Amino acid sequence: MNLLSRFRALILLPLLLLLCVVLLWWAIPETTLSTRVLTALLAALGLLQLGLLYQIKHRLLRPLASLERGAEIILKTHAAHDLELPAEHLLGGLPESLHGLGDALSQARTEVSSALRSGAERVQSHKIYLERVIQGLEEGVLVCDAGARIILYNPAAYRILQQHPALGLGRLVYDLLPRIQLEHTFERLRQQQDAAGDFICTLNDSEQLLRCRTSLLFAHPDADHSAREEQGAVIAFDDVSLQQQRLQQRYRLFSATLEGLRGPLANLRAATETLTDYPDMSSAERTEFDRVIAAESRHLSDQLTQLADSEGALVGQEWQLANIYAADLIHLLHRQLGADQLTLTLTGVPLWLTTDSQALVALFDHLIHCLAELRQLRQFDIETLSGEHGIYLDLSWRGAPLTQAELESCQQTPLTSVVGHPRADELARQLGGELWSQPHPRIDGMAILRLPLPGADMGEPERPGGILPARPMVYDFDLFQPGPQHDSLMDTPLRQLNYVVFDTETTGLHPEQGDEVVSIAAVRIVNQRILPDENFNQLVNPGRPIPRDSIRYHGINDAQVVDAPSLIEVLPRFKAFAEGTVLVAHNAWFDMAFIRRREAQSRAYFTNPILDTLMLSVCLHGHEVEQSLDAITQRLGIDILGRHSALGDSLATAKLLLAQIDLLEARSIITLRDALNAYR
Repeated sequence: MNLLSRFRALILLPLLLLLCVVLLWWAIPETTLSTRVLTALLAALGLLQLGLLYQIKHRLLRPLASLERGAEIILKTHAAHDLELPAEHLLGGLPESLHGLGDALSQARTEVSSALRSGAERVQSHKIYLERVIQGLEEGVLVCDAGARIILYNPAAYRILQQHPALGLGRLVYDLLPRIQLEHTFERLRQQQDAAGDFICTLNDSEQLLRCRTSLLFAHPDADHSAREEQGAVIAFDDVSLQQQRLQQRYRLFSATLEGLRGPLANLRAATETLTDYPDMSSAERTEFDRVIAAESRHLSDQLTQLADSEGALVGQEWQLANIYAADLIHLLHRQLGADQLTLTLTGVPLWLTTDSQALVALFDHLIHCLAELRQLRQFDIETLSGEHGIYLDLSWRGAPLTQAELESCQQTPLTSVVGHPRADELARQLGGELWSQPHPRIDGMAILRLPLPGADMGEPERPGGILPARPMVYDFDLFQPGPQHDSLMDTPLRQLNYVVFDTETTGLHPEQGDEVVSIAAVRIVNQRILPDENFNQLVNPGRPIPRDSIRYHGINDAQVVDAPSLIEVLPRFKAFAEGTVLVAHNAWFDMAFIRRREAQSRAYFTNPILDTLMLSVCLHGHEVEQSLDAITQRLGIDILGRHSALGDSLATAKLLLAQIDLLEARSIITLRDALNAYR
């Protein structure tokens, strides 16, 4: 309850007294003049008291309310805040004393900050050194916490992942790399106590192929395995897409060349054997055989020339292979098939393989779906066996083997999830050999589809040279602390939430009358840190001329947006940027009105919780003070750079939100639910 509310009873008392005096005046007989005079005097005293109380309200109580509000700001956020008081008040020297306390508080905070800076100088020098080291690292590095949220990435990761919208502090690493492979690799490292594990995968929503090496992070790495506390994982990776594409080309070139050589070589062999076996043939017959030999020789020469011309650009590349335990590989495949209600059971003793695990999983995923469609099957077995020259990977089912026509139909389909989009038969040969189907060698009534694969090279794996630095230029180790989950945002403390603070610039103020967005920008807040480099900043073509008055306001003209995408194209990208966060804006209803009008057309629906810094300011300071962004930031001592640009206003609003969180907590508004309830 504020001070004005506490004194309402005192204000109502003289009013009731005056009303009683008037009633007494009319109730007393006219002959009692003295009584009437006394009553009039009492009424005059009541009016005098009413006037005094009016002065108390405007010159004492309201200044006290402003003093209370200012004291809260001085204590919590801006110690140099100037009190907003009327020119005349009855507070005497109290405001000056409060200003003195604010100055002392500001000085004390400055001294504390200076001491902290002095104590952190050595740590900061180490940070700067590590940041310089990481800039020259060619390999991408991601570090995630125990909840799989990214807490560190280096510039190489930003470059290799081609500015992927899911790359950012606090984002789930599963938004970048396939969840199934990562989770399974983490689990294998935990169970087998391996230092590191390799795998190959594609970037989500992309054909970009990555070779990854991951290791787990522990709080006490030298302790016994059972006593170590897992804190996250390091993932080092590089892009091998181009290498894999070139290998696809080289393989196709050699395959085509070999097929082209078989026919001419067979003809040459037959012709020479015939000439040898039949020396007495006629001159005409010998001439015909000589012609065949000459023609096929020219064909062979042409094939070799073509091979020599094409091979130069492809030589020297190697397949990106890694050792993997067959049980791990099959477990990956099993989890991938689970969504389609297909059952895969591992039989026999699993063996080690050296293969491209991502491509092999894609191949058998395709083959199983093809079999399920051809034979109406739901259950399959899979087994690894030692063969004469390597490993056999057998997929088995109850029923007859595939006919040659069925096998060829399954193998002619291009696999779009594999780099280069090879056909199934091409990929099978690249991985190890020809696919074939036959009755099960040991179980009657069952059949197998077999793929030969190379056995594992279990020598010491090659490691990248040098020591990976402990941390890169972009970091936030506070994210090791437990954070919010997406299904409990409402009860999460405001300090622990991740935010995307955004703003728009428009052609005008009336979306219902056809005004459109010309720019949308946003900045991320992770663990109470504004990350200016993790921003979204996009010009938008409004599809209509921008009025001159609006150009004077935000500086964006028609020429700047003529080649920009429409809001319908931009919104899906903005939705990806804001995924899993709380959206924040100043006067949010205005910005959201433009976005809501285009959600259906863009198919990008924003279901994020929304906080409005304007409404939060009203909750904190009431309607009696100005609530524009300029006024609020000035009141709280926040500088605005780039005002009336979408990105500049987003940064200012982000700073404002962090200051408001301090004030909200002082009023026991702790969680997102508390904040939404407060201004509802």
